[in-house]
Amino acid sequence: MKVVILFISTLVGFMVWQSCNTTSQTQTQAVVQELTTSPFSNGVPAQIMVVGGQEYKYPIMAIWVEDVKGNFIGTLYASQSISTGIFRYGVYDKGKWLQGERNRPAALPRWKNLTSANASKSTQNIDAFSGATPSGSFTLKTMLPPDMSELKVVMEVNKPWDFNNYWHNNRFPGDEEYATSGQPALIYEALVSRNSTENRFYFKPVGHSHPSGANGEVNPDITTFTSALRIIDKAWVEIVR
Repeated sequence: MKVVILFISTLVGFMVWQSCNTTSQTQTQAVVQELTTSPFSNGVPAQIMVVGGQEYKYPIMAIWVEDVKGNFIGTLYASQSISTGIFRYGVYDKGKWLQGERNRPAALPRWKNLTSANASKSTQNIDAFSGATPSGSFTLKTMLPPDMSELKVVMEVNKPWDFNNYWHNNRFPGDEEYATSGQPALIYEALVSRNSTENRFYFKPVGHSHPSGANGEVNPDITTFTSALRIIDKAWVEIVR
């Protein structure tokens, strides 16, 4: 009888522990970090929710606004490393990767080319949109341009050293920029209409950037992508009304 009671007590204790552990894991997964940027003065309040996928491990990303014709308007958010040029693994010294300054054109080619091409007419300060990359799912509280009823919010995402059977490390021998990249940066777009009765506008993958950052063009073929498509589970834009 004592053995049965002891067994039941142990079983109940294990079930309680499992329940607490599962609850703890669920709560951990549910934690959403919050970022705030102020890229446009007197802008329209909005928030962008990004839910990290299975392969979300400190990716590099940028989020910006274009008009419906694809003209660059301004940046809403960019990872601090790509906006400042200071990377966690930027300098290789004595057999180790150290933090340091480095130009990585393959990281976010589309955003880099757009910002460079529009640098002369841009009034944005890096501090207005730059921030550390969140370690998981996050909400970006930001501002959209005040004078646009329809626009595109574009997101470019990349994770270094993300190779697969197609984008392998010897695909472009001698290309040093591609050698630290792997699957190129993915491009997502959300078409936002302030006149719509909908309040949630989802991002959809529309292509990928150049594998070594030679230009800012977007290639619509993403059939060779695997793990890179699991960096982001889902993402959307909400206008704060």
